[in-house]
Amino acid sequence: MSRTSDEHESNMMEEDDDSKIFPQRLMEILSDERFNEAICWLPHGRAFVIKNRKLFGEIVMPKYFSRKAKYSSFTRKLNRW
Repeated sequence: MSRTSDEHESNMMEEDDDSKIFPQRLMEILSDERFNEAICWLPHGRAFVIKNRKLFGEIVMPKYFSRKAKYSSFTRKLNRW
C-alpha cells in the first residue's frame, strides 16, 4: 500500500501534536481565530476565557487533545500549569 502525500503530512502533524506540551497546544488554540467563538484572549491579553464550553468541547478539544478528552481534564491540566 502506498500513502498519499496528504495522508503522510496529516500523520506527521499528528505526531508533532503528540510531542507538544499542554501550554504549546493552548497557545496554538488561542492563536487560531477560527476558535474565537469558543475561546479567546481577553482584551488586555493577560488571560483568556472559554466563551462557549460546548463548542470548545465539541470542536476544539478533539482537534488538539485526545478524542476522549473531557473538559474537566482540560481544566485540571490548566490548573497544574
